[in-house]
Amino acid sequence: MSEEKREGFKAVSLDDALVRDYLIKVLGEGEDFAQEFYNQLLEKSLLFQKALAKERLPSLTKEELEDIFDRIFAAKRKKTEIIEETGIDKLKKAISDLLYGDEKGGFLKKKKEPRSWEEKVEEFAKQIRGIDKRSARDIAAELLHFVYPEEYILWTTWIWDPESETGAIVFLKEEPPTGGKGRRMYGETYEQFKQVYTQIAEKLTEFGIKVKGYLFVDIFLAMIYATYVDYMTLSTMHSAKGFFPPAGVMAKRLLGVHAPIEYT
Repeated sequence: MSEEKREGFKAVSLDDALVRDYLIKVLGEGEDFAQEFYNQLLEKSLLFQKALAKERLPSLTKEELEDIFDRIFAAKRKKTEIIEETGIDKLKKAISDLLYGDEKGGFLKKKKEPRSWEEKVEEFAKQIRGIDKRSARDIAAELLHFVYPEEYILWTTWIWDPESETGAIVFLKEEPPTGGKGRRMYGETYEQFKQVYTQIAEKLTEFGIKVKGYLFVDIFLAMIYATYVDYMTLSTMHSAKGFFPPAGVMAKRLLGVHAPIEYT
């Protein structure tokens, strides 16, 4: 895609009624649930910021890395393979480059330039072993977002996957995205999709959600996706009722806060 088209992209306007209805669903779980969920997500972010601080990262142990990956949906089940096949030192360097290697250039280029979100994520994914590239990108997205929750949005495949045109975001517009339509509506680059994420944050503020950053947007989208999965499971597998967690529990699992967070 040309730079002209990138700069000229305008994200679709989301349906206020759908945003309001899903917000009611989230708040319908109870004030205590919403407050606890937000506090757990905030604690996760603070833990990531502390554990993955530039000066502390080189000394992280295998157990501490496992603890971090245990809180990332895409990494939880593969954490052992990721650490063992990538190697602890190489893994810590990949995380450090992702979070703190902000510039490219140098040897061949006299002037260094900031790396884009895509460049950071792709370079991280190339270094990671023990997991597929798609999941590695999701891990990178979580690391960036939870270390810098007011700077980077959370863009994982369950939120929006421009390749398959699926994800929680599609439920905030009546028109189904098909045949490339979704990429024109929600974007196919980070900067394009950020327009949609920011739009959600603004609409939630209009509806009375007064929190900084994007963490409540994470909760909102996780509840949308979990509600969809819950509905599809029960509509296609009636016998599964009682065997799958309710939407609130699944949303917490998606965001890696289903277990109590303890500082060490």
